[in-house]
Amino acid sequence: MKKILVFGNPYLKEDNLAVKVSKGLNLEDYEVVHCSNPDDLLNHDLDKSIILDVAKGIDKVDVFEDIDALEFSVIFSLHDFDLGFFLKILKETGKLERVKIIGIPQGYDEEKAIKEVKRVIKKFDQP
Repeated sequence: MKKILVFGNPYLKEDNLAVKVSKGLNLEDYEVVHCSNPDDLLNHDLDKSIILDVAKGIDKVDVFEDIDALEFSVIFSLHDFDLGFFLKILKETGKLERVKIIGIPQGYDEEKAIKEVKRVIKKFDQP
């Protein structure tokens, strides 16, 4: 079964939208898995998974597949170790070449995001 790996903190308003959206997806062929930290990725086959997360600096739901194009924050401590940085490490170590990330704009309308995310996932399923 394909998986949607959801990142975000359900307790932080600026970081909980992907968690909320995931609850409204109800997609028959997908299992939704809530990830608490980036190393949860190591427990899943990323070729059969889609990552769902909130992204700053975008204005619509968008797909990111190029790990090198991801921007990440400056790392001052382990607290700053974000998903983008972890994906780049996986790529550099040869554990990951490609990834499918659906980014939801921070502060986006929840219902609109659910519809757009569903549409994007259905496109992934087309031959």
